[in-house]
Amino acid sequence: MKKRFICGILFIVAFGVTTSAQRPSTSAKNKAAAAQKETAENTNAENVFPATGFAGIGILSPTAPLEIKKSAGNTRNKNFMLKLSNEWASSGQNEPSIMFSNGETSNPRNISFWSIGARVSGDNSLKTPQTFKISHKSGGDAVEKELFSIDSYEGRVKIGDVNTQIDGYKLYVEQGILTEKVKVAVKNSKDWYDHVFHKNYSLMPLNQLDAYIQKNKHLPGIPTTEEVMKDGQDLGKMNALLLQKIEELTLYTIELKKELDETKKLIKKSNQ
Repeated sequence: MKKRFICGILFIVAFGVTTSAQRPSTSAKNKAAAAQKETAENTNAENVFPATGFAGIGILSPTAPLEIKKSAGNTRNKNFMLKLSNEWASSGQNEPSIMFSNGETSNPRNISFWSIGARVSGDNSLKTPQTFKISHKSGGDAVEKELFSIDSYEGRVKIGDVNTQIDGYKLYVEQGILTEKVKVAVKNSKDWYDHVFHKNYSLMPLNQLDAYIQKNKHLPGIPTTEEVMKDGQDLGKMNALLLQKIEELTLYTIELKKELDETKKLIKKSNQ
């Protein structure tokens, strides 16, 4: 009888120890759900940060590892959802950034990442403008390469490694542009040359045109090779100039045709 009593006590103790050992595990599994439920029950709560699952800022039922939600904005104020900043310093470049990394940390040759950042204060020594940029570093690169940027100086956009220290342009592209269509806007009607056909247009006489070409080796108003090599070519302006020359050539042709017809009439009359 005594042996049965002792065995019973040992069984109860063993069962109790096992049960108490299992309770933390059960509690850990339900910890996130309990925390989320408790947060949801709090009507003043706006954020949820469970031990496991999705975290929400401004939303109690996030659908992504991190979801940020804010009430609707308006047309006067920006609705900032996320703010990144460094401590400001009077010297140096303040550039808070986001990195998308392949996760490698041990071997520098294998480290690869994309970064999106903004230089929000320039360098007083280098006089660098504030710039939003996208950069990339592959495993074989010693440093990251800036691939795209928009700077605060007139909103210049740069693609690739190209010199932007030339005023008067908004887009700077390395190597070239491949596109199916280019449309160049004309700001002023005077930039197009339909006025060549107006009656008061002064057409250079052919003998003067010949003398000009012999001396300058190019048509009047057309940039020289040296000018194009130095300054490039304005597509809109060049197309307008070519149109001007085509229209002038048309007028010359019409004028010569009239002179030829008149000459034929004179020859025919003299042969009668």
